[in-house]
Amino acid sequence: MDPNLIFKQFAEEVAAEFPELAEVLRLAKTGEMTEEEALRGLSEIVMGDPELGRRFQQKALAALAPLQDEPLDHGGLVLHGQTGLPRLNPLVEAALIERAQFDDDIPELRTGGKPEGVLPAVSVDTDVRNPVALGRMLNTAAHEVQSKINAAEPARQKLLTDAALFDQIEATGTALATQGARDLVLDGKSDLVDVPEYRRGQVPVPVKVTQPSGSMLLSLTAEERKQSAWKFLSTTQGRRSAVKGILELVEVRLKGAGFQVHPRAHEPAAPEPVLAAHEWTVGIDGPGAMQSSFNLIDIAAASIAKAMTTQMGERRGEVILEVVPINTVDIRSVGWAGRLLGRDVALPGGTP
Repeated sequence: MDPNLIFKQFAEEVAAEFPELAEVLRLAKTGEMTEEEALRGLSEIVMGDPELGRRFQQKALAALAPLQDEPLDHGGLVLHGQTGLPRLNPLVEAALIERAQFDDDIPELRTGGKPEGVLPAVSVDTDVRNPVALGRMLNTAAHEVQSKINAAEPARQKLLTDAALFDQIEATGTALATQGARDLVLDGKSDLVDVPEYRRGQVPVPVKVTQPSGSMLLSLTAEERKQSAWKFLSTTQGRRSAVKGILELVEVRLKGAGFQVHPRAHEPAAPEPVLAAHEWTVGIDGPGAMQSSFNLIDIAAASIAKAMTTQMGERRGEVILEVVPINTVDIRSVGWAGRLLGRDVALPGGTP
């Protein structure tokens, strides 16, 4: 069956059955919205209405079923059917869409340039614990990095017209000697085309920005405070930015409970045994449900420290502390997790 016909029929049925989505589809069809903008708009509408999302998903599965050549193994990253080109696992694709919906950009998963009109998704290097202040700092960092990207664009464009580069492309025999080919080859060299703070294929280095003053925070409206706090909680870069502050708070509480704590960055393949671990999560139902005065960072740190202290029982001694963000936006649950790893842990009195 013709895929174009199926998609056309599906779009018509969606427009007729879901008036909430019809306007977005119309704007995409007329070119007033890009495909990316339309996808983000549809996602936001569906996310805000769980019942609509359930109905839309059922219709999509039924409408696109004829394109399914064979049962899919959803365990792989790339799926291969009997016909057509390999395609990304729908579950992986959905997860990427979910994350992009909140973060806007995912530089570590990109091989091409940053999408136009999207601010850089950078975290900040700070121990600030105020969610509103963190949200403002994230916005400042994004605009500062965007300014550096804008300033570097003329140099990038000059590289794309460089005769030596053109000769290099021709010599490889792997790409046509065209402007598009130059861009393609150069895009594989992040050190040439990207600013150091924001390179494709890499997790951005946290940016240091000035902490907003108390008077500035007090001048914000209730809606501005809510949006800033939501920016911090809902984005991967926001939750990464909170790790340093949470790590310090948990460390202080554990030291108060008698532990000798050695904090460090998370090491997934750490050889030390895990002695205790705890996750603290909160649902993200949209900025409307966000309470800007609710200090998530202090509460998360207290919960993690208390739970791990309880798990350790009477054992004390030297321990390694790690804290990581939890980014399961696909189930609308995010937060942070902490764990203690063994380092000469002993019972009171010196008994291992």
